[in-house]
Amino acid sequence: MERAELRREIRRFEWQGRTDEIYVSPFYEIEDPALANIITYGLEAYREYEYDGAIAYFRSAMELTTETDTALDLSLLNFIGVSQTKSSAYKDAEQTFLEMIRIAEKAKIEEALAFAYGNIGLVYRTLGELQKALEYHQKALEMDKRMGNLQGQAQDLGNIGVVYQILGELQKALEYYQRVLEIEEKLGRLESKANALGNIGIVYQTLGEYKKALEYHQKALEINKQIGRLEGQANQLGNIGIVYYTLGEPRKALEYHQKALKIAEKMGNLEIQAGVLGNIGLVYDTLGEPRKALEHHQRALEIDEQIENLEGQAQDLGNIGVVYQTLGEPQKALEFYEHSLKLAEQIGNLEVQASVLGNIGLVYGTLGESRKALEYLPKALEIAEQIGNLATQASILGNIGAVYLDLGQFKEALSYSQRAREMYVKIGAKHKVADCDYNIARVKEAMGKGK
Repeated sequence: MERAELRREIRRFEWQGRTDEIYVSPFYEIEDPALANIITYGLEAYREYEYDGAIAYFRSAMELTTETDTALDLSLLNFIGVSQTKSSAYKDAEQTFLEMIRIAEKAKIEEALAFAYGNIGLVYRTLGELQKALEYHQKALEMDKRMGNLQGQAQDLGNIGVVYQILGELQKALEYYQRVLEIEEKLGRLESKANALGNIGIVYQTLGEYKKALEYHQKALEINKQIGRLEGQANQLGNIGIVYYTLGEPRKALEYHQKALKIAEKMGNLEIQAGVLGNIGLVYDTLGEPRKALEHHQRALEIDEQIENLEGQAQDLGNIGVVYQTLGEPQKALEFYEHSLKLAEQIGNLEVQASVLGNIGLVYGTLGESRKALEYLPKALEIAEQIGNLATQASILGNIGAVYLDLGQFKEALSYSQRAREMYVKIGAKHKVADCDYNIARVKEAMGKGK
């Protein structure tokens, strides 16, 4: 009975498409009913976002394994590491995956090694250590090639694509996503094909090619509808909403985000709900309804606190700060930004740190404290340069240029505005280049008046 229940629990993961990061094959070999029972409880806790409970069950299971159960130990370690990642305990997850790699290398269990390489790559990506992330994803890819595992190769190529996307090397990201698409079409895996199409859509959105972005997200949405995959539908509806938001069509964006939220609520997927609520908050802020925006960001924060998602909490707190900035309450905005920054530093998320430091700089700029703004904005720029995120660097450079313009230091304003423009040209974001051209023209006009 215990083994049958364990198999049912594993199949739930497979049905939800959650097996790309988890190594479950050794679970099918379990004979001991007590061990099967504990692991089943662990999987149930994991599914319910109770990651601390899941970790406790998996550690208890490891106490019942024998010396010959190396593959099973590796599977349990992988689940512990993934649970730590999900609860934003990234440094703990790093140590768990390093232990998994050491054991798997010694035992020469290649399947486990490929999972460990891929998952530690995801940890380093979140920590902003992008070169390390690339190194481990490449190792995972080499291992999956050696085993002839096309499914694993597609996952690895997609992970490499995401890193290049963060680095602002968008053409390289596209190249990797296209390779994923080729493999998924060969394998006939519609779910993964839809994911690849969605990732390509996100790259085109960053490039400012919104028509193409919508085309890919719509294709991904249709496939997810065809296979009845609700999670994929919610994600793609959210992506379409983000494109319309960027296009300056907030009402249309709201329509898609609300559809995504309805599906996420139907599924009981709290992670997606929190993300969509945050996006709805951003739309309401743009529509000039800051109170509604605040309500949605606070709901997102409550959910992220419930599921112990520290990364989500840091983003929600930052979003609440933005709303208070809009409401003309800079001190309250600073309070939320500081809280967000503290969390981002705690979990080592450099992207959120760069974003929040930039926002703090903007608040001080609004308060007329330009010198203080110039303390925070260069810190944000330094972190963005450290992780190699070109889009964030370009945005911060533009903001620094605006502060120097306010200070009447036109030479510096021009220099930073031009650097921002060069960066946007490099990543191919044409719409942002046009914004920079307008700012550069303003600086030159001011310089002319100042003569």
